[in-house]
Amino acid sequence: MEARKEEASPVELSALLMDAVCTPAEREQAALGELAGHLGMERNILQSELMFLRAFAVDFAIALTLGQSPEQQAVLARINRHWERLDREVGADLLEDLQDRLALYGEAVGSEVSDSTGLSGLVGRVFAQCVPGKHQGEDLSLLGGSMFAAFFAEIVNLFDEVEIVLIPGEDEEEGFAAN
Repeated sequence: MEARKEEASPVELSALLMDAVCTPAEREQAALGELAGHLGMERNILQSELMFLRAFAVDFAIALTLGQSPEQQAVLARINRHWERLDREVGADLLEDLQDRLALYGEAVGSEVSDSTGLSGLVGRVFAQCVPGKHQGEDLSLLGGSMFAAFFAEIVNLFDEVEIVLIPGEDEEEGFAAN
């Protein structure tokens, strides 16, 4: 007998996913500081690129696990609203940079290029190319690939364990106008 799945609304899921994308764990912060020093680069640049990498992992996991469904549309709409709000608060063309990175990663995984390191290798190479400055590309490629693989697996696992419950009128209750 299959265990009953936890239920979550698109609002709850999008908030959880955005927190995971935008808020690195303390362990990650310390490790990134050391790595940035080793590579001779600023930690905040590396953190920004990892945020975009995690955003792609979420986007890709949603596309693969939810397909073209009302649940997928509802979760993506909520995530997009979070990004739009952050763009207004932070500025600095955050939304434009996000869209650029999602397109780059999407092109890489959609390409016909076969790679002995698989999907994580393709994503890792794009990650290394996105980090500005002179650095050790192989180290960044390995970092990006392993971070993507781990985060992607967590998100897919989350969607396996959660049943998304669509609540009629949820947008209006949360103060958002329906698009």
